[in-house]
Amino acid sequence: MPSVQDARPHALSLHSLRGKITLGYTAVAAIILVASLFFVGELRTLEARVVLGQRATDLFNTTLEIRRFERNYFLHHQAADRAENSRYIALAQKMLRENRSDFAAMAGQQRLQQLRERLDAYARQMAALAQADPRQLDAMEPQVRPLGQAVVAIAEDMAGTERRQIQSTLASFRTLLLGVILSMTLLIVVIGRALSQRVVKPLKEMESSVAALSANYRETLSAPSNDREILSITAAFNHMLQELDRRQKSLMRSERMVSLGTMLSGVAHELNNPLSNISTSCQILLEEVGDSDTAAQQRYLQQIDQQTERARSIVRSLLDFSRERAFRKEAVVLRPLVAQTVGFVRCEISAKSVVQLDIPDDLSVAADAQRLQQVFVNLIRNAMEGLGPQGRIEVSAQRVQASEPPAGTALGQGCGFKGAMVEIRVADNGPGIAPDILPRIFDPFFTTKDVGHGMGLGLFVVYEIVDEHGGCIAVQSTPGQGATFIIRLPLAAADTPKGAR
Repeated sequence: MPSVQDARPHALSLHSLRGKITLGYTAVAAIILVASLFFVGELRTLEARVVLGQRATDLFNTTLEIRRFERNYFLHHQAADRAENSRYIALAQKMLRENRSDFAAMAGQQRLQQLRERLDAYARQMAALAQADPRQLDAMEPQVRPLGQAVVAIAEDMAGTERRQIQSTLASFRTLLLGVILSMTLLIVVIGRALSQRVVKPLKEMESSVAALSANYRETLSAPSNDREILSITAAFNHMLQELDRRQKSLMRSERMVSLGTMLSGVAHELNNPLSNISTSCQILLEEVGDSDTAAQQRYLQQIDQQTERARSIVRSLLDFSRERAFRKEAVVLRPLVAQTVGFVRCEISAKSVVQLDIPDDLSVAADAQRLQQVFVNLIRNAMEGLGPQGRIEVSAQRVQASEPPAGTALGQGCGFKGAMVEIRVADNGPGIAPDILPRIFDPFFTTKDVGHGMGLGLFVVYEIVDEHGGCIAVQSTPGQGATFIIRLPLAAADTPKGAR
C-alpha cells in the first residue's frame, strides 16, 4: 500500500486529470501573483513620484508665500510682514536641506545649487532691510525683487517638471497595465486551451466511444488518454460491459431453454407419427412372416427406414437448436426451416387455429439457422398467446428492393440499408398491440403478462438476433386487427442455398 509521501506527488502527476487541472490553476495563480507583485512595485514607484511632486509643490507654495509677504512689507512697511517673510525663507531653506537628494534627482544638482544661492542671497537682502531706514526701502526694492522672482521661477520650474514626470509615469503605468492585462488574458486563454486539449478532449472522445458502443459499432471502450482517472473509468466501463454481456448471454440461454421446452412437446408429437408408422410396419411384418412376398417385405422395410430417418432428422434438429455454438452465417432455405419450426410448436396452437406459409421454395437468406429458428419460435409463440379459437398466423417471405426502413417501430443495423433483401412477415389476427406499448415492445424485461408468466425477453432476443445478422425488424399493429412483425435480412451471397437442417 503506498505511503502518504508517495501519494502526494502521484496525485499531482501529469498522468491524471487532477494533476493537469491543478497545474493549470497553479500556472494561473503564478501569473496573477507575478502580475500583482509587478503592479505593487510600479505603484510604489508612482507613490514615490507623487511624494516628490508634493514636496516640489510645497516648496513652490512656500516661495509664493515669501513673495506675498515681501510685497506686503514694501507696501505697508509692517514688521509682522517681514517676520512672516523671514519665517517662510527659513522654512524653504529647511526643505532644501532635508530633501536635498530628492530635489537634486528632480531638478539636477546644478539647478538645485542655483536655487539655494538665490534663496540665500534673497535672505541676506531681506535681513538687511531690517537695519535700513524705512525711507530707503523703496530704493532697495529693485535689488530684492529680482532675487525673489528668480527663486519663485526656479521653484515653479521644479514643480512643473515633477508634475510632467508624474503625468508621464501615469501614462506609462496605464499602458503597462493594459499590456499586462492583455498578456495575462492571453496566457490564461492559452492555459485554458491546453487544459481543454488535455482534459476535455479525452472526455469528448470517451463520449463518442460510448455513443459508438450504444450504436453497436464497437464492443469495448478504448482509453483516449493515459490519465489515471480515464484509465480507471475505461476499465470499470469495460468490466461492466463484460458483466452485462455475460448476464445477457445467460438470460438468452434461459430464453432458449424456455423455447426448447416448448419445442419438446412438439417434438414428442412429431416423433409419435414416425414411431407409430414404424410400429405398424413391424407388426405387419411379424404377422406375415413366411406368408408375404419379398416385394411386400421390402416395401415395409423401406417405410421403416424412411420413418427412422425422419425421426433422426427431428432429433438432430432439436439437438442443433439446443447446442451452444458460435455465430455462423450460411445460405439457409427459409421454407423448410419455418415449416419445421411450426411443427415443433404446433402442439401449442389451438386446434381451430391455422398457420399458413407463403414462402417461395427457393428463397434463401444469409443467416445462422439455429438463431433464425429461435426468431421464428419466439414470434410464433408470441402470436399464439393472443389468438382466439379462430386464430390465424401467416408467415410470408419475398425478395424486396429496400429503399427505406419498414413502416412502424423499426430497429436494427439493416434499417438504413438500400438494396435487395429478403422481407419476412409474421402476421396474426389477434387483439393487436396498444399504441403506447409499441415503442417499448423490443425492450428487455418488458412484458404485459402477470408476474411469473414470462421474463419479457422473447422479442428482445428476436431483435438481438436480427441485429446480429445485420438486419432490421419492425412491428405494425392496430388494436383489434392483429399485429405484423416485419424482418429484413440480407440475401444469400450465392444462389446455391443449403437446405434447412
